[in-house]
Amino acid sequence: MTDNKIIILFILLFILLSFIFNYRIKISKAPLINLKEKIYLDNFELNKYFEIKEKLLKTKCSLMGSNQREFLNGVIRKFKPSKLLEVGVYRGGSSIIILNAINDIKDSKLYSIDINEKRYIGECVNKYFPDLKKNWKLYNGNIACEYLEKIGKNIDMAIIDTAHFEPGEILDFLMILPFLRENAIVIFHDIGNQLRINDKRREWAPYLIFNGIRGKKIFPSGNMILGHDIGAIILEKDQKKYYHDYFRLLGGQWQYFPNEVHIIKMRKFFKKYYDKDCVFMFEEASNFNRIFVKNHPI
Repeated sequence: MTDNKIIILFILLFILLSFIFNYRIKISKAPLINLKEKIYLDNFELNKYFEIKEKLLKTKCSLMGSNQREFLNGVIRKFKPSKLLEVGVYRGGSSIIILNAINDIKDSKLYSIDINEKRYIGECVNKYFPDLKKNWKLYNGNIACEYLEKIGKNIDMAIIDTAHFEPGEILDFLMILPFLRENAIVIFHDIGNQLRINDKRREWAPYLIFNGIRGKKIFPSGNMILGHDIGAIILEKDQKKYYHDYFRLLGGQWQYFPNEVHIIKMRKFFKKYYDKDCVFMFEEASNFNRIFVKNHPI
């Protein structure tokens, strides 16, 4: 082999190695998630939240972390919903944040539902922020489907923070879905609770339904992929084509079984607002888990 051929061979080899090296660098720098498509709202119109922050923290009513409270405020301030639904109230810490965020939005109103009939439901609003009650209607003592027809359709935004154990939030979402406006926004709290390694019972329900819903996901700022504890979804149009997918989420092993009276009420409600296949999936999941939960108490 002549010297010229050897030189040409080395040049070609160098070009090939350079191409491979540069290609690997390019791949290694490619993001796993296209963060440019994400929307971060925990810093949006923070001054509105700061109006109540100091007083709210002194009451110890809120069970959310600081960035979660700011995110909830930011989503509301960004999208300016007129009709909001909250499912899961407890003492009303989140209700206070929501009511403060909408108190200067014309004709905006919050409807809150809690299954518990205890006297402490919503007590923090009544006790510490009574001036915010003008835009609030509280229903408690029953499941969501018992109040939704009173509240009516065209709900712009819903906040769900309930049982955390299956089938909890899955059923809550299925109850409110027919009453949501097209492209409504749904916020879920505790979507990272399944990562708690010290809990004997994993809190999977918020994580499963949040990731199963079709729409644009919104998270607080940060680099966590699995561990976000709050998130919002801008629903895709024509959610009806996903109804069967959502009901299939009931097909796992439930961690508790709802009150039989509530099962009957939900079956009646689902028959009215969903097709027979959805109702069949609900009945099958209920029948299986009625026995499963009884034989596998946690």
